[in-house]
Amino acid sequence: MGKTDLTAEPIELQLLQVKEGDDRFLRNLYEDKRSGFINWFQKTYRIDKQQALDLFQKSFSVFYFNVKDGKIVTLKSTIDTYIFGIGKMIMKEQFRRESKAVPLEDIPDIQLADYGIFKAEETSHRQSLVRKILAHLEEPCKSLLVMYYFKNFSMESIALHMGYKNQGVVKKKKSLCLKWIRTQLRETNVVE
Repeated sequence: MGKTDLTAEPIELQLLQVKEGDDRFLRNLYEDKRSGFINWFQKTYRIDKQQALDLFQKSFSVFYFNVKDGKIVTLKSTIDTYIFGIGKMIMKEQFRRESKAVPLEDIPDIQLADYGIFKAEETSHRQSLVRKILAHLEEPCKSLLVMYYFKNFSMESIALHMGYKNQGVVKKKKSLCLKWIRTQLRETNVVE
């Protein structure tokens, strides 16, 4: 029997099939999610295929046990998004562990005042970058992002203020605006 379209079923039914131990569904789900996950994590975090596969297996296992243990019975996102989120958290934790280094004060012959200059320069550079991005940002993106990130408006408040139908429209518009910013940053070689 061939693969079925896993996304055709409601998310709750998919999670129930995982919880009840439907081996065929679980195997299809694993195979369906694996290659996209591996490709994205290889490209985004510049890890090799085996590292990405190990990460996928850990992430899928966490997802599986969260469903089995009843920690999740529904999702506001897709299963893909949930598994990717787990993978990102694992990567962040791994980077955090790997970046633990000797505190600066334990390194002889270094002047901590000089380190402050670098931090100030980095902060200044980031602020300058944000100003440049905002200067080139067109409406309604500029207003939407300023309200959300700088004025701490809720999605509902932004929808009401900007005349959008609901907060779902605001979320979609915010996502498109951030995508445009990422594209611009890549094109100017600010981010890889």
